[in-house]
Amino acid sequence: MSEKKPLPVNEYRYIKHNIGNGKPTILAFGMSHCYSCLAMSKVFAEVLEVHPEFQIYSIDGQKERLVSRDIYKLKEMPTQIFFDASGKEIFRHTGAYKKAVLEIILKKYGFDF
Repeated sequence: MSEKKPLPVNEYRYIKHNIGNGKPTILAFGMSHCYSCLAMSKVFAEVLEVHPEFQIYSIDGQKERLVSRDIYKLKEMPTQIFFDASGKEIFRHTGAYKKAVLEIILKKYGFDF
């Protein structure tokens, strides 16, 4: 069995226009040297294998400090921010969780799972 790969890291400036484009969106902030961030990124990558239509983006919170600190006021990593289809923030979670918990959260916040 092959090792699961994490999500590719995106630059915020290239994906911010997708927030509020009619689809729910998740921004997953983390850091490359953080074990929990990497684990969470792999869980999101698994979800995208089954649901490539989901908008889930990995953002390096350390490289994108102005975004993570000043725009989203993050203090800890990993943090996931969920937006509804109109771009309104509807949920925020700090820390990692298992895929089963993520599936419940996705259903609750409008991702057709």
